[in-house]
Amino acid sequence: MTSVLMGLRLGRWGIAGFSMVAFVSTFVQTTGFYQIAGHTPAERAALGASMSALAAQFVALFPPPIRPDTVGGYVEFRAFHSLAIIFAVWALASATGFARGDEERGIVEAALASGTSRGALTASRTIAFAIAAGVASAVAAAGFVAGVASGHETVAAGGVVEAGALLAALTVSCYALSLLVAQLAAARAATAAASALLLGLFLVNSLSRVFASLSTWRWASPFRYYELSQPLPPGGNFDPRSFLVLIGISILAAAAAGWAFTRRDLGAPLVHVPPLPYRSTHDAARTPVWRIAVVRSLYVSRLGLLAWSVGMAVMAAVFVSLTRTIVQVLLSIPTLLPYLSIFVHQRLYPAVLGYTWFNVAQLMLAAFAITYVARWSAEDTDGRLEIFLSTPQSRAGIVVERMAVLAAGAVLIAGVSGIVLFYVSHAQGIDLNGQRLAAASLMLVPFALVFAGVGSLLAAWNPRAAVGLLGGFAFASYLDTELATIYKLPLWLQDLSAFKLFGTPLLNGVDGRNLALMMLLACAGLGSSILAMQRRDVGA
Repeated sequence: MTSVLMGLRLGRWGIAGFSMVAFVSTFVQTTGFYQIAGHTPAERAALGASMSALAAQFVALFPPPIRPDTVGGYVEFRAFHSLAIIFAVWALASATGFARGDEERGIVEAALASGTSRGALTASRTIAFAIAAGVASAVAAAGFVAGVASGHETVAAGGVVEAGALLAALTVSCYALSLLVAQLAAARAATAAASALLLGLFLVNSLSRVFASLSTWRWASPFRYYELSQPLPPGGNFDPRSFLVLIGISILAAAAAGWAFTRRDLGAPLVHVPPLPYRSTHDAARTPVWRIAVVRSLYVSRLGLLAWSVGMAVMAAVFVSLTRTIVQVLLSIPTLLPYLSIFVHQRLYPAVLGYTWFNVAQLMLAAFAITYVARWSAEDTDGRLEIFLSTPQSRAGIVVERMAVLAAGAVLIAGVSGIVLFYVSHAQGIDLNGQRLAAASLMLVPFALVFAGVGSLLAAWNPRAAVGLLGGFAFASYLDTELATIYKLPLWLQDLSAFKLFGTPLLNGVDGRNLALMMLLACAGLGSSILAMQRRDVGA
């Protein structure tokens, strides 16, 4: 019991933050439905048709909605499916944070020294996270109920409970799988390995809706069992067997993680990969390039950058392959034909590709920035920042170096994915404007710098809460673009969202004003973080 309470205490920021995100997401989407749906059956049917067309563009991410003309179907598609991805990221961060982060900080060693067994510690942390996921899922359901009440309607309580239970079960299963992978991989590779697993499981399931060859493998993905149920809309369903499979995945993966933990040493992986042979030397490297701090930092993170570049390149190629399928689905909707026929041979393919791929690319670059901010926050608590300052380096220099390293990494990732996008689209017979594609790909760099600037400020002010607060900022920025039209938000508030400022550069070119605003926001974050770093003691 004490270990469970300790796990809840250590995860209190995550519980509070993701519960708030869940409530805001479901409540805002529910009230937004009543803003745009109208009151007559014809108006709601028109909304349902438009939502079905929108869903066709995101078939590689979300399953088709059921009854999007109803509040239940609309919120299931717009809020709960997105929360499934957000909560999976939370599960990933929490699992790797316990398995590796708490080890580096000595928390695991202290718990084991108190007499708690490794298996019991793993079980207690899993139970603690299950409680946290249940609380956040219940808050998400409460946000939906509150939004429906504001629209003077009612919903079936059973469907709401089932939707919350499904979300919690998926989250716990992702936590258990990430915890298992973290036991197998080395400390520095644990997060990347768990991320690769969850992303692979997600894509195997989602892409199976387009590529039939993947349908034989989607049974291994917990996301498959989550989407088999859509209990919120009228006529929706709840599959109890799929729910039990998610529970079974959680139990089996957590048990396997506990067994693996008992078989390895603290700080060491269960699976040891023999290092490549090398000649040891104690002499300083003579290559002048190693004197450049940014180059040294990029070399240290070379494997991570390689993984990000390859992953983004593969996803770019996949989205090009999906573009023709999406366009065919859009053209099959009779109500859209008069509008789409104008652009079929001119701008439809670039528009769809720009809307789908670059939306995903923005989310990935925001996640890339968050991972770097997590590293900066860890350096404050594990002693590395103190070592850097003793070399000596100025605090301002460290902040600038961090931003430069992230910018260089973003250039590499955006450049590789842009090149792959160009050549694969050309091979598929989709002609893209090379200059606009290059500009759109490079626009991802200032986009990432906006989140890096905010994250740098948060890491300098409160390292322990930086990742959660930055995730909340990213979520609020994304909601800003989603809800700006519905709620008629003021322009100055919309301009605080990097997602809105990014625009549609592949279709319309780069907006100079938006680019300047993004650079201004990034520079403001950089300057503020330098001031905050100067005023705070290391580790405080």
